[in-house]
Amino acid sequence: MAFTYTSEVSTFGNKKIATGTYTSAAGSTGGDIITGLDSIGYFNTDCEVSQAGTVTKATRANGTVTVLSVANEIGTWFAIGN
Repeated sequence: MAFTYTSEVSTFGNKKIATGTYTSAAGSTGGDIITGLDSIGYFNTDCEVSQAGTVTKATRANGTVTVLSVANEIGTWFAIGN
């Protein structure tokens, strides 16, 4: 089981925005995304290719987001914070 992600952080005014993609492969149903932010005020995710109508659940603590998805999902994410 493998959960992988990409992350890029940019500054927008007095906030930072982290964006990237994630892949739950080989039967994986999610994992942790270390966003590069110290705190997250807003987070959103959208499944892309494999599960176009699936709702993905995410919980956040400090700068890390735990994504819970269906198996083999591919999607994008973004977070706004500091």
